[in-house]
Amino acid sequence: MSRTIKTDVAIMGSGLAGLSAAYRLLKTTDLKVAIFEKRPYQGGVVSNCPMAFMSLPDTPEHMASALRVMGEFTNYAGDLGLARTIFHYSSLLPDIVLGELGIEVEDMIVNDPATFGQKRAYGSGFPNGMDVGDYYFIKGRGQGHAAALVCLGYRRIIESLGGQFYFNTPIQKIIREGDRVTGAVACDKTGERVDIRCKTLLVASGGISDNPQMMKEELGLTRTDDDCSGDGDVIFIHFKNSKETGDGQRAVWEIGGAKGGISVSGHSVVPGPGIVGNIAWMPRNLLRIVQEQPYLWVDANGKRFMNEEMSDQHMAVGAGLYNNPGHCGYIIWDEDTTKRWAKRGVEDDYVYFIFRGKKIEFIREQIDMVKAQGNRHVYHGDTIHDLCEYMGIDEKGLRETLADYNSYCENGVDLEFGKNPRFLRPVREESGQVYAMRIHLGGYDTIGGITVNRYCQVLDTKKKVIPGLYSAGGMIAGSLYGNPPVNASSSFTASCSSGLAAADYMAKEIKGE
Repeated sequence: MSRTIKTDVAIMGSGLAGLSAAYRLLKTTDLKVAIFEKRPYQGGVVSNCPMAFMSLPDTPEHMASALRVMGEFTNYAGDLGLARTIFHYSSLLPDIVLGELGIEVEDMIVNDPATFGQKRAYGSGFPNGMDVGDYYFIKGRGQGHAAALVCLGYRRIIESLGGQFYFNTPIQKIIREGDRVTGAVACDKTGERVDIRCKTLLVASGGISDNPQMMKEELGLTRTDDDCSGDGDVIFIHFKNSKETGDGQRAVWEIGGAKGGISVSGHSVVPGPGIVGNIAWMPRNLLRIVQEQPYLWVDANGKRFMNEEMSDQHMAVGAGLYNNPGHCGYIIWDEDTTKRWAKRGVEDDYVYFIFRGKKIEFIREQIDMVKAQGNRHVYHGDTIHDLCEYMGIDEKGLRETLADYNSYCENGVDLEFGKNPRFLRPVREESGQVYAMRIHLGGYDTIGGITVNRYCQVLDTKKKVIPGLYSAGGMIAGSLYGNPPVNASSSFTASCSSGLAAADYMAKEIKGE
């Protein structure tokens, strides 16, 4: 049994990218739009974030500065034409999100284009190279995150304008007749085949994080549980029903679409139990804030692997952990630092805007508490030897590192990584106790996998356009940032903006423009 659905535009996925595209098409054209979603409700992984977005004012000065910073940030490995498209459409977001959707703003930061790229994007957490616009911190409701409200608002407008949602109906295959994409094949919850006939198709179905086989094949990573209790080496502490199984990537690759770079996106994490909830920014205690601090970080060989000033810059930490043995690292500190946190707090160090906290107290008790729950990724004890034995760190390597690092702290100059002296704090057994936490590679999901041009048109392996086929959202991060994508902050911005842009370009193609 099968049935056929005919539409002008078919959209695979109902996250921010797909919803933005449907909204734009229905607001600006008389085209028929159908959205196909594998879950029983709208929204993607990003749609459940706390959430801020970036908007670039539509002036030549702002655009020129943003493109310069973006080019330098990606070492010109990304497509600046695509970046320009996304920056341009981001200027529409305040009117859409705050105006038509009626979402409230908790805070807003207006940036001078002359200062783009000079500080952490969004105030902390994200690379300086993504500091390229004004920021809007939008307000959630109750326990719900703000982007979920954006998706709900989009859905209401789309349905009021005649857009059709097909939930529990995942697209499984793209139909290409000759050079052109003409439709797709889906399956509804009853198992009935759904043949989709369309003039253009937008693929906006997210990442591959819920597909262990693809994770191993594409990234060499073994997904584990939230506690990292098995042999796995990457954790996705995010949304348990995201169903990010790479359906869109595989469907595009099967008809000749070029692979784009893929990477893990989001936070590194201290595994549970007891430290965070099932979402990375819902900490249960202060140990999650400790992870943000810029002190001594080492790998399993006891060697430093980054300038620890980057410990609040999650993309840099993620890249470092990905390249480490076991895809993990260790933050190590001593009793003097613990006492300093309790007395002075972290005002001289880092307070990430999601993991807020002024003072960090009762660290030893918190470590004991989570260890009693079975957490094996935290430690305090009397000696470096015991720390290394418990954590599996090479003792000789760590002692060599400590000898050098402590001398840097005494002299106020980091001769290895050039870390700011304000973050140089020694680690000494004689302080009374030494502490450690194992930090694993983790994230919200993955980004990338599909290659597009500046018009969001999917390209084949010869960089030729596949007519009728478009992509938007996190899936096109490899085209935006290069290969591998440097992680994508402001996924809200990139997803919404690329969805809006794809809508306009699909409409132009259908109209023969």
